[in-house]
Amino acid sequence: MNTVDPTWPEWFRWHLDQAPFQILHMRELVETTVRAQDTEAVRVSGGSDPARLPYNADPADDADALYVELVLFAREVSEHTGILAPAPVRNGMWQGASEPQGLPVCRPDQAFAWAGEVRTWLTNQISDLEQLAHDGKLGDAPEHLVGTIREMRRHYPRAEPKFKAYRPRPCPTCGQRTVLPIWSAVGLAGAQCDSCGEEWSHRAEGNLDVS
Repeated sequence: MNTVDPTWPEWFRWHLDQAPFQILHMRELVETTVRAQDTEAVRVSGGSDPARLPYNADPADDADALYVELVLFAREVSEHTGILAPAPVRNGMWQGASEPQGLPVCRPDQAFAWAGEVRTWLTNQISDLEQLAHDGKLGDAPEHLVGTIREMRRHYPRAEPKFKAYRPRPCPTCGQRTVLPIWSAVGLAGAQCDSCGEEWSHRAEGNLDVS
């Protein structure tokens, strides 16, 4: 980042918020597949060996990949800031020879809790993250993490509306280009001019072209 984008913290925080839910969703897909496999094996077993449904490991592998990227990103932030990272970043993982390889054996709700703890810690450091990103100390790691989250959401869609990129527009009241987005838990909720204070709900923003 060459300049400070006033929408960067909201953009990055919104995507971080999706990571625990996306990991939970993917791990639940794996459990659903395994349960269906076991049920089918009992139902169609006509010989000595029960027939098995093909096991699709993609959601499990992708959940591991997203979790590892989240952990490694948190480790890098901890190294730059000197702030102790939460326990999952230090020991809540399946550790390979040199780097974490994924989630340890766990239930989906445990995976969600660990990813949520990392997400909360990162969002608590959002001011430091913004400065580190602005100074280039994190390289392309923030954008890569966001890209991975968006890719997983495309491959394993959930019910929430997808994030739409925000493009600043002049305020129709005062004319200043200081209209900033207002975010809710499910995405863009509206906009507010940082100069005159005028606010618009998402439904009334067609003339601002903020989505």
